[in-house]
Amino acid sequence: MQSAGRRALSTLASKLHPPLPLTPRESEQLLQLLTTSFRTHLDREHPINTPETGDRARNTAARNECGPSSHGLATQHIDSILTHPLLAHKPQRRVSESAAVDVIRNPLGWFLDQVALGTANIAKAAICLHILRGDLDKGGDWLRTVNEGKAASAMADWLQTSGVDTSKEFLDKMNMSKSFDRGSINSLVPMLLAEGNQAPLWRWFTRSTEQRMEETGLDALKIQSWRMQLLSDMVNSARAISLDLAFSIFLRAHGMAMKGQYGLAPKVLQPAGARIANQIIGHPKLSRADVCSVGLYDAFLLSTSDWRNTWSKAVRAMLYLRHPTKPSADPGLAFIKDPKGASFPRVNGTEQRRRTMVQLCLGVAQQLLAEERFSDAQVAMNFAKEHYPDFVLSESPSTPRPTSTRAKQEERRNLDMLNRLLPT
Repeated sequence: MQSAGRRALSTLASKLHPPLPLTPRESEQLLQLLTTSFRTHLDREHPINTPETGDRARNTAARNECGPSSHGLATQHIDSILTHPLLAHKPQRRVSESAAVDVIRNPLGWFLDQVALGTANIAKAAICLHILRGDLDKGGDWLRTVNEGKAASAMADWLQTSGVDTSKEFLDKMNMSKSFDRGSINSLVPMLLAEGNQAPLWRWFTRSTEQRMEETGLDALKIQSWRMQLLSDMVNSARAISLDLAFSIFLRAHGMAMKGQYGLAPKVLQPAGARIANQIIGHPKLSRADVCSVGLYDAFLLSTSDWRNTWSKAVRAMLYLRHPTKPSADPGLAFIKDPKGASFPRVNGTEQRRRTMVQLCLGVAQQLLAEERFSDAQVAMNFAKEHYPDFVLSESPSTPRPTSTRAKQEERRNLDMLNRLLPT
């Protein structure tokens, strides 16, 4: 009996890597893992009061009534610990090769070795991600590498179990800059979406402002700005996969903000919504080919009043013009005729908004011409000529502008074409 017990203990001990005794760094990693795992299971079985739908609340209550056995809960808890890379992954120790060679040959394997050794940190995660992104820049099959190795999911698991994703350093490194620099980990967003794993992204996004403030010491404004940037990057990365995916992500966040869940306000939607709208408005042919779900398009179109305020009518009018199945000029024509609407960007608008108004006028005129509504088309064109002459009227050859853009030239060509089509 005694020998059987020893064999059982020996079997369990053989699964633990690295073997005990641990270094101080490894002990800290193991303690952090055990604490995080225990808190995760505790939160799942005894959740705090968070905004839940009726169905979710009833499901939680029903699950609690079933009362899983303590043996089952303990088994789940131990399994989650033993499957963590710190214990489940045996590090590859290569004395003859340099660490740099290991990183370049197999960045994910190298990082998992660091996790198993208890020496992983966010800087090493950034190095691994930077090399994986470099494979794409060099023409490598990056998507295949990501999907086969699930590199982003493995890193997201480590970020959660180590507790790093609740730190200020995580928010600093997840800086959502336009370029994926070597020190950041923001490339996790497109990689997780490519792997089909949105759960970590939503976990980071829905973590409340109060929790983040307590954990990081940052103020509410900086936390809100970070959440805005995260959602915007999620939408932008999803757009590279499909417009429907970008719509779905945005509309899920929109539903949360409209219900006031997780401390979210409609303002958090603005950068993400603007990115989708700009893609559709700026690339009408591409957007029409991409849209698969008219329902998602309509839902996004109707959401504009919740996050664009005074400019929402213009954005909505442009989206109606780009509708994949039922393009309409009526909202745009109504906006042009409304003295409280189109006059705002004429007087107070930036150059970008004024340019958008010119695009709207020309788009409305083109659609009305297609419907043979010539008098209404003339109204739209006259409005553009009267209020935005610097964009639509031909320039004198004696006063050329060296910085004339392709967009302005295209607008003038469209205007000339419409002038020829309209009856005199």
